[in-house]
Amino acid sequence: MDFGLFEPCRLDDITEPRPEDAWEYKPCQKKFVMRPEDEISVDSIISALLSKIESTEEQFKECQWGVAAKEMHNEKQSLLFEEKLYISQVKAGPCKLNEENKIFLESELNEVGYMKLSIEESYDGYVVFSRSQMAKGRSRSMCGHCLRGKYNDKLLLIVEKRSEFDYIDKARIEKNMEARIKENTLLLIRETKISTDSQKFKAEINVKDREPVFIMDGGVQLLMRYLIINNFVGNFEYYTLNLYGKVLRGMITVEKERKKVRIFYRNFNNVIVVKNVKYFNEVAEETSETYFASNGKIVLHFWPRYNYLLHAIRSPPKPIERILPKLELMWKSDNLLFKHYQKKKKLTLENVQCYLHNHPEIVDLFYDYIHSLLQKKPEVVFPFSIKFFQNIKNTY
Repeated sequence: MDFGLFEPCRLDDITEPRPEDAWEYKPCQKKFVMRPEDEISVDSIISALLSKIESTEEQFKECQWGVAAKEMHNEKQSLLFEEKLYISQVKAGPCKLNEENKIFLESELNEVGYMKLSIEESYDGYVVFSRSQMAKGRSRSMCGHCLRGKYNDKLLLIVEKRSEFDYIDKARIEKNMEARIKENTLLLIRETKISTDSQKFKAEINVKDREPVFIMDGGVQLLMRYLIINNFVGNFEYYTLNLYGKVLRGMITVEKERKKVRIFYRNFNNVIVVKNVKYFNEVAEETSETYFASNGKIVLHFWPRYNYLLHAIRSPPKPIERILPKLELMWKSDNLLFKHYQKKKKLTLENVQCYLHNHPEIVDLFYDYIHSLLQKKPEVVFPFSIKFFQNIKNTY
């Protein structure tokens, strides 16, 4: 085959050029016009050249990377859990779930906030993030929390930052805590802010060879999911620290029994019940119950002494009902006004029919408008109609 444009070159000369005569073997130096039949030939030559330098499959398998995971860039690898929970207030009083089947209806709950939670896997452990916001009283003020935590592959604390804010008598109260373990020492920084005033405390706790493990709130969320996914049943003990600086002994109990919970319109069968009790001087201070699905997702969470609970399903939206004022219907009871309305209605109808008869192009216009209206199905028709006729005006 005659390639034409590669006249001074051979394939052997290109693969092994001589350094002293390299300038003599540079192809494509002259200006030329590529012919269509030459494109296949050029492509085959380039493919033949590249095949000699590409690694074969056997060579790729024998590569020794020699790069440890911890030497790579610290980047989150995969998202394990991500969920949004809704915070509702129980109208009947403190929440209790002693029954075999529990049903929550719209009449029992009043939604007041939300909570977002995500657990991600990093190159050397896990990252926990959660945030919540809730309306207080008659929605006059807000309160909430924010948490960021890092734990190693054995669920041991590396660092965690937690903050809570609240409003009391128009004063903003904020509690912050940062905890990190470094060289078998737990370093704590606790700060309390009331408006512009601030108090900060620091402490160091030796946690070398401490049993049970020491974890914070984010680690508790991670630990409970870890126990459920691994089909753990029984008690698990740990130590933690609250925002007031108290060291608490915690006990997580995963029950063997399964329950059925219905929230609004959805049933959850075979729900796993996890109870978490925190003790201070052997006196229970904090108690909570969490209902998990088998994949670790939270179905329901509540504190028995409080009338707030977190749930995964939101109540269905209420239909918007249009209430007509009485004045719009009062004229129908007046015979004189009603007769005048019927007369005007008949006259208006006759005028419209006459105008449509003289202008048949309007029928096509209304056909396009109704067709677009039924196709788009906007929630509010009036703004859609304005845009529709504005587009027609701009077109013509």
